[in-house]
Amino acid sequence: MWAIKKSVLLNACSAATNFTPDEFMCFLGGDKKTKTINEIVFVPTENSEHSASVNELNIPFDDTILGSLHSHPFSSNKPSKEDKKFFRKYFINAILGYPYTMETIGFYNEKGEEIKIILLEG
Repeated sequence: MWAIKKSVLLNACSAATNFTPDEFMCFLGGDKKTKTINEIVFVPTENSEHSASVNELNIPFDDTILGSLHSHPFSSNKPSKEDKKFFRKYFINAILGYPYTMETIGFYNEKGEEIKIILLEG
């Protein structure tokens, strides 16, 4: 089971709020061996009210980038078909549903299946 630091999620919620009404996107960094996410990785993105995208050349070639996170400003935290395609690239993926609280975050594996996570203090 994947674990993620609470501070990572709180920072992501704050960033998503700042991007509203546009979607927000970032990546999740951590340790694959321990299945722990401990940082947000920001890269340049293209954002609009209906999507967020990234040029894959802007993603660092780094084996600590394990997941993705993006917001849904006007909908739930359930993945779209496009989200599920993108999820295939990462072990863990998160969607922040509006109003971007700890209770409105959904987590998914690389197949787009909902997963449970362990929330770590810090």
